[in-house]
Amino acid sequence: MAKHHPHDAKIPLSSLAFLSHESVAALTEALSEGVMLVDTDGIVYHVNQAAQALHMGGDIPRRGVPLANASPHDWIETKKVLTTGISQICAVLRLPQASVIVNRMPVMRGGRIAGAVTVMQDINNLNAILGECSEYRKLSQEFDIVVNQFEGAFLSLDGRGVIRNVNSAYEKLISLGRQGVIGRHIEEIQRSPRALVTLFNKAAAAQTQTTLPVPLPRGQSVQGHATPSLDSEGRLFRVLLHLKQIPLAPDAAPPRVPPAAEKAGLPSVELQRLCNASGFTVRSAPMNHVVQQALKAGKTASCVLIQGESGVGKTMLASFIHNNSGRSSQPFVAINCGAIPEHLIESELFGYEKGAFTGANAHGKMGLIETADKGTLFLDEIGELQYSLQSKLLELFEKKSFIRVGGTRRTAVDIRILAATNKNLAEEAENGRFRRDLFYRLNVIPIAIPPLRERPEDVQAMLEQLAARYNAQNNADKKLSPELRAWLLRYPFRGNVRELVNIMEWLLVMSEGNVLTLADLPTRLRQEYQLGDPEHAGDPEHTLPDSGDASFSEASAVPAEGAGDADDLSRELLQQGLSLKEAVADFERRYLQQAMQRHSSIASVSEALDVHFSTLWRKLVKYNLVQSRSVPEKDSPGE
Repeated sequence: MAKHHPHDAKIPLSSLAFLSHESVAALTEALSEGVMLVDTDGIVYHVNQAAQALHMGGDIPRRGVPLANASPHDWIETKKVLTTGISQICAVLRLPQASVIVNRMPVMRGGRIAGAVTVMQDINNLNAILGECSEYRKLSQEFDIVVNQFEGAFLSLDGRGVIRNVNSAYEKLISLGRQGVIGRHIEEIQRSPRALVTLFNKAAAAQTQTTLPVPLPRGQSVQGHATPSLDSEGRLFRVLLHLKQIPLAPDAAPPRVPPAAEKAGLPSVELQRLCNASGFTVRSAPMNHVVQQALKAGKTASCVLIQGESGVGKTMLASFIHNNSGRSSQPFVAINCGAIPEHLIESELFGYEKGAFTGANAHGKMGLIETADKGTLFLDEIGELQYSLQSKLLELFEKKSFIRVGGTRRTAVDIRILAATNKNLAEEAENGRFRRDLFYRLNVIPIAIPPLRERPEDVQAMLEQLAARYNAQNNADKKLSPELRAWLLRYPFRGNVRELVNIMEWLLVMSEGNVLTLADLPTRLRQEYQLGDPEHAGDPEHTLPDSGDASFSEASAVPAEGAGDADDLSRELLQQGLSLKEAVADFERRYLQQAMQRHSSIASVSEALDVHFSTLWRKLVKYNLVQSRSVPEKDSPGE
């Protein structure tokens, strides 16, 4: 009679519970290959003695314990199988006792992924299998040669919409390497034409060849063909998508480049394609200059410091630089230094060794920096990084290695660092709040993104794009009235792109009619700009500056009623003999106090002031506006 595991009673119900542990053990313990089963939660369901022997000398996977605790690298690859359902054949895994060849495959039940099984064997005993791997690679190379002969982009998807293979034409279309798309669902590839998802869904539902026009980011249109394939039981297992140019009629003239694109200072067609692929809308000369700088920076290994107001797209620009660099096929790891609690940020960034502190994972943990190895590390809101950690980050710059929390051994990494901030880091360094030496290491290639209010051409293009997007999502045909369009073009957008997207989503989702007017704007805007006043309703001159002033200041679009109050406050602070720093802090405290009185919750204050919840919480504690030991509200879904 098989012995029960001593901790069986403590192990929660697993997605693999339909498999009898005794039966699995009976089948696998007689094998010379190492076998390990992991459920959908990443918990080891079974590991045979051969697999344990191969792990000897290091952390051995145990039943009922997360695989990530024993072998983080193995878990990363296993998670891909659990997520995509795509097997990994002949992969190499380096263990303390040996280098092994592993095959990872999904365990299916009722058409769903219930877990993953990993079969491993010592590489020294696998001459025959290595020969098979060689043949497998040759077949894969032959397939790549065939699909790259296709005219136009080509994708192979499984029945669930997960990408299995693509050709080089599709890689160029979305400016993303093959490793960045294979194994991901077609809906996750943001730079891919959206119509491809519709094409796949229609072909999958009809299970017949389907043809649809597919608009490309650069404004052209191609013909999309979807060919589904069924297995012997009539189930969909593959869909081939092929994009081909629409042939011109014999007497048709080639498409004319729009005159606006020919103006000096605006992006070329190729650069426009790259911008669209990364989600950028570039119609203005200032933004064109920014992406030209970013494209040049992408070809180097230098650090880039991206500066700009909140919401201008700093993360998007960092992704653009990564995607147009030699590391585009490697990881892009973005870390918001202001969003991680101060007592956790060091261990999250650098990882920790086992037993480093109370409550630490018993096997240690890999840090976010280590996950970016060979790729790009993007440090957003770098100005929020606590001073004590800045020296450790500087050491990472200089030595290309770091020491985990509680460790003594250095871990080498090959990463390219990008950083972003909405603060003036030079001023922060001058005032002693940011390390001067770190600032100089970050500020090798500074790129400043102008606020949206200085780019009316980009606003105009975004209005059109967002209207088309939300109309397509909601099967609607809503349009902006001339009055509303003129109002939006002159609105200051204090939250930049983020605020523009929020306003447009409100307009396109919450409005009733097909022609949107000023009355459809959110209530806060109609109240702030008195758009509900019958005498002035819809009159942009009542609330906004002259239409000839395309790049107006934010203050010019705000009602002037509080101007006298501001002057009184300035005189009061001057009479108190406060320094500029003290005066700014005093104003910030009063401003936050007023905001707390006006809004019902901290989350709503965070949204109204466009400041991250954790940053707002620290400021409220700093000014004694909340109790530091009280539990803050959870972030709202939009945070």
